[in-house]
Parts: sequence; structure tokens; C-alpha cells
Amino acid sequence: MKKTIKWRTITALVLMYIAILMNWEWAWGILFLFWVIPDIFSGVTYFIEPIIKKENPMLYWVIIVSWILMAVYSLSTLFLDFNKYSY
Repeated sequence: MKKTIKWRTITALVLMYIAILMNWEWAWGILFLFWVIPDIFSGVTYFIEPIIKKENPMLYWVIIVSWILMAVYSLSTLFLDFNKYSY
């Protein structure tokens, strides 16, 4: 069996470590988009287990919309300071 190096996965993993250390919340938004966009095209998403749109359409769309909302929220931290609204 030929072993291949998964450079994109390794790079993303390293960047996620950096994002955690630097407290870059927006990086999670990018990660959510990398998850959700291919899932919309394939009709299958993975959340604990595979969810197929044809078999569980409601659950599929709840997960997809949730990831999109989390991506928007995370990316919005680039433009909005949510800490100033806390008491």
C-alpha cells in the first residue's frame, strides 16, 4: 500500500493549533466553511456519524445551517468586538 502525505490536513491541523494559542476565533469560521461546502455538494455530512440528506433531510439541514451560522459568527469576530458587550 502506497503511503501519501496529507499536506492539506497537516497544514490545517498546525494552523488550528496556532489559532487556539493565538485565540483566533475567526479561524474556526474558516474551518466550518471547509466542512460545510463539500457537504452541501455531496449530500452527506458527518457529525458523530454520517448523515445522508436523502435519508435524514431535516437533521442534515439543521447541521448544515448550524455550521454556516457558526462560521458566520466566528468570522464576524474579525469585525465585531463581542467582549465589549459583556458585563
